[in-house]
Amino acid sequence: MNERIKELAEQAGYKPLPGFDFANSLEETYLKKFAELIVRECSAFVYNYPERYLTRNQAREISLKMEEIFGVEE
Repeated sequence: MNERIKELAEQAGYKPLPGFDFANSLEETYLKKFAELIVRECSAFVYNYPERYLTRNQAREISLKMEEIFGVEE
């Protein structure tokens, strides 16, 4: 799991259970996918933002940076 996503999950109260490696692995997989979907939605919103506020290039750069920070691959 991306370190930033892990930090945010911990801030939200996520704590791996000692001795439950399979369950923790499965839970982390779902957390990662959930975070990825949120980042993709936010990235798409920024990319499609009205051009009166951002140029298309600025929106694309912001979208790509968000995906990079959270480890979301295209």
